[in-house]
Formats: sequence, structure tokens, C-alpha cells
Amino acid sequence: MLDHDKRWRTPIAALAGFVLGAVFSVGGHELGCPGPQPTLAGAAATAEPVTAEDPVLPVSAERFHADSRTNPVVAAVARAAPAVVSINCEVPSQSPFHIFYGGQSTSSSQGSGAVIRADGVVLTNAHVVNSATRITATLPDETSYEASVVGLDADLDLAVLQLEGAQGLPTIPLGTSSDLMLGETVIAIGNPFGLGHTVTTGVISSRSRTLEVSERVFQDYIQTDAGINPGNSGGPLLNIHGELIGINSAIRRDAEAIGFAIPVDRAAKVARDLLRYGSVRAPWLGVAVSDIGGPRYEGTPIADGALLVEQVFAQGGSTVAGLTKDDIILKIDARSIFSRADLNLRLASKKPGDTVQLSGLRDGQPFEATITTSSCPDDLGREVLVGTLGVQVQTVRSVDPQAARELRLRASTGLLVIDTAAAGTFARAGLRAGDVILAVHGQSVAEIDQLETALLRALASHRDAVLITVQRGPYRGHVEVSL
Repeated sequence: MLDHDKRWRTPIAALAGFVLGAVFSVGGHELGCPGPQPTLAGAAATAEPVTAEDPVLPVSAERFHADSRTNPVVAAVARAAPAVVSINCEVPSQSPFHIFYGGQSTSSSQGSGAVIRADGVVLTNAHVVNSATRITATLPDETSYEASVVGLDADLDLAVLQLEGAQGLPTIPLGTSSDLMLGETVIAIGNPFGLGHTVTTGVISSRSRTLEVSERVFQDYIQTDAGINPGNSGGPLLNIHGELIGINSAIRRDAEAIGFAIPVDRAAKVARDLLRYGSVRAPWLGVAVSDIGGPRYEGTPIADGALLVEQVFAQGGSTVAGLTKDDIILKIDARSIFSRADLNLRLASKKPGDTVQLSGLRDGQPFEATITTSSCPDDLGREVLVGTLGVQVQTVRSVDPQAARELRLRASTGLLVIDTAAAGTFARAGLRAGDVILAVHGQSVAEIDQLETALLRALASHRDAVLITVQRGPYRGHVEVSL
């Protein structure tokens, strides 16, 4: 808390002057600074020079030489900071049914991002922009842009944004996370608690750390003691050359100076895929899985986290290979898997057609299976939309104006639900005909094929549910719907 009590200002200032005077005088003496003391630059140059005998605040010669204060950290910040954006998001509340509960239908959240292309392409965390209905990015010069999501991967916690109308922006040079050294200096820039473009420094504490976030476990993160706080998420972690080496993503709340960043080599690969394809290109196992673990499994190999096979798709290769529903996956290629994010991270370095070795438990007994991966079938999204979700939709723009008035449609874009199957997961989640689907996992859907593609991407990342943003009358919210 800032102390604004005026009673303390005068004695503290005097004490500071005394201490600083002693320090600066000793420092000047030890350095053997010859010659007269400097005068203040600019308008103050006509004033009397500050001397070592000045009773208020003696100042050393170096104080007025900017070159001597431009250390490598200052130079790195000067190189990278112009390309750091502060991100503000409008996010719908958890439930769309505020008509029954009252309160606001949206809230705001903040984060950070790094401009990686001069035409306004920004790399940030998926959790910063996931489900946002409006995104604004602000540069250090206070220029603001509306932003849209080009693509995101929630499991890898990375997203790519496009700043609308941006051209010729400064960019952050990409470094590499492959040669990081323990103890090397790093710099974090971000928007903690809305304090835009805050700079902190620290060192690399670990090059490959496992951490648990929101009951999920992630591997191979950079750990640093540079100050990272809420709002830093999505901002850059830099090396001493001002190069991007990581995307700041998480902190340990019960500790001090323990923060984590996604290595840039992984982030850059994901960004390239999102820009080129709209999703991360990784092979598919032909199954939907969910994360399990925790105290319920204390004393078992599952305690630290594992995957439960929820569904095996007939079009996948897993049926032939031997994976079945309720199998528990513990390892892939002899490396422990703690979460779906872990699984997708391991698969992201492979291509469809590659084989992987899985091991785990089936009916409590160890098993192993060799899986030949594949691509997720293109028509599976539509099959899940109609068969599993059980909905029929049409574009909002194609709705007859009279019908729109009768339905009291407020949305100008999106997909109107015109029918639902009682047994479908959409209806079981409390949604109904007349609702408008606006987005899936934060990505807008204005066409039916966009909705099918969003479902396909969820399946390709082995999800067992999707987060759908819905509008009902004047209210917006997001609801998780099983696949």
C-alpha cells in the first residue's frame, strides 16, 4: 500500500539526502572522479553547480551521463518494449442466464502480448483471450487497436491475435529457448494489475519445469524469478539481447518470485500453425480423453495425473490398435503424461502416420499399445454437431426480419439454433432453440462450416467437451458442452 501521510515526507527526504550524500561521495572518491562537478543540463545549466559540499543532495558526475547508465538491460528493454501490447478483454459471465440471477452479463480481464509481425500479429496466452467477446490491444504510445483471434490452442495455452488495420508496427525479435543457461539474466514486460508496460528482471531458475495449473499438469516450462503478476500473462520473457525466449504464463501464488513461461521454440511452432492452418497441426489418436488424478487416487500411479479414454471413434486407428473406453493412459513414448495438454504437447512434434507407444492401466492391470496416428477425418465435425450435440442451426443473417423480431434476436452475427434433440448434449447442457451460438473456445462462428471446423479442432486435440459462447436475448455467457 502506498503511504500518502505527509508527516513522514520531510524527515524521510532529509534522511535520504544524508544517506545518498554519503554513498555518492564515497563512490566518487573510490572511483577517483577528477575535475569539477557537472552542472545540470538544459535550463538548469545557468544555476550554481552542485558541489560535494552541497548540504542537500551531493550528486556524482556519472549521474548525468546517460551512456554510463545504459546497461544491457536498458538496451534490451529499449529494443523490445515498443512491441509489447497491453490487452483488455470483455468476457461473458459464466452463465448466460442472468435474467434469473441478475447482475452484469460481461466482465473484463487483462493480459499482455508480443507483436511478432509488423502487420499486427500478436502472440499471447489462450487463457487471456479465451471466450472474450471484445479484445483491445494498446501499444506503449497509447495507440489502441481492436483485435480478433486468428487461432488459439487452450491446451497449449497459446493464441494468435490480429490487430485490425495495423501496419508497420515494431516487432520483438525471436530468440531461442534451446540454449538457455541457468542463472542467465531475463526480463519480463507486461501489464500487471493494469500497470501497462511494467519491466521486471530476474534469472532463469529452471529450463524444464513441471507445474500444475487449474488441476492440470504442464511440462517443460521455463521457471524464472523475474516479477510476474496477474496481467503479465501473454507478455514476453526476454534474454539480455532483447530477444523473445518465452511467453509468461503462470505464477505460483503461495510463493514469491516463482513464475513460469512457455519456451519460445514451442510458442513459435504453435504460432506458425495457427497462422497457416487456424489450429495446431498434430496427429490424432482417434479418442477423446479427460484429465484424472488428485487426492482421490492417492497412493496410485494416477495421483499425479493421467488420462481417461472417454470415447473411441470408429474412424480412428485406436480401435484396431487396441485402445478401449475407460483405459487409463500414463505414458507416451516412455514419458509420463499428466494431462491432455501434456499429450498434445508430445504429439505436436509428430505428424500423422507416426507411431507412438502408449502404456497405462486397463481394468487395473498394466497394458501397452502401439498406436499409428492419423489425421482427424474432415466430416467428423458435422457428425458430432448433428449426432452428439443434436442441434440444427442457421446463420443469423439468413433469418427473416419478421422472425428475428418475434425471436427478439439481439445478435447481428452467429448461428441461430432452430432445433435441438432432447438426447443431445446441447439440450442436456440447458441450451435450447432460439439461442445464438457466437463462438467456440473464443473463436467466432458466423457460418455453419466454421462451427463444424471448431468441433473438428476440438476433437483433433482429444477434447471431450467444448466451451460455447451463447446469446439469449440481451444476455451472453459460455457453457461447456460434451462431445
